[in-house]
Amino acid sequence: MRKRSDAPTRSEVTETVEKHKDDMSEKVEELDTIATDTETVRETLESLDFEGTSEGADEVESAIEQAEDVTVEIFDREDENLEEIQSGTEEYEGELQERTDSSESDLDKISDAGGRIETQEAVGKLGDAEAAVSSDIEFLNEQDETARQAREENEQLQQGHRSRVQGGRR
Repeated sequence: MRKRSDAPTRSEVTETVEKHKDDMSEKVEELDTIATDTETVRETLESLDFEGTSEGADEVESAIEQAEDVTVEIFDREDENLEEIQSGTEEYEGELQERTDSSESDLDKISDAGGRIETQEAVGKLGDAEAAVSSDIEFLNEQDETARQAREENEQLQQGHRSRVQGGRR
């Protein structure tokens, strides 16, 4: 009777959106920590007097520069991981939009059918179906908006952390 695809439940949609939010938030926090570490290494190098021996100063400077290089490499790797999560979130936003579009099409079909039916009881039940589809559309739009906002907020934070790391490169 029904031709329904493997549509996710509302709780599955909510769980997926929340997981994406949590994963992005966790990665942004990691980027903040790494950016802070990078800044600390740079500040340390800038604060040194290098009044010991020339060889000692060279060794210290080299070791600190290596520490900076390592933190920048780690930052770049984690930044790429965040990009992948954000890309997955954006793809899911597209999927939610497709589901919304499909539901809106269903709503139009139900409404059209209601205009052609004479039996009041059937018209009433079609009204119930319209309300259910409208509720689904509202839910999907809310979840899409939640995912989009989370992704955009994380992208802004990510860009700020990138600026911190890349702005101090030698």
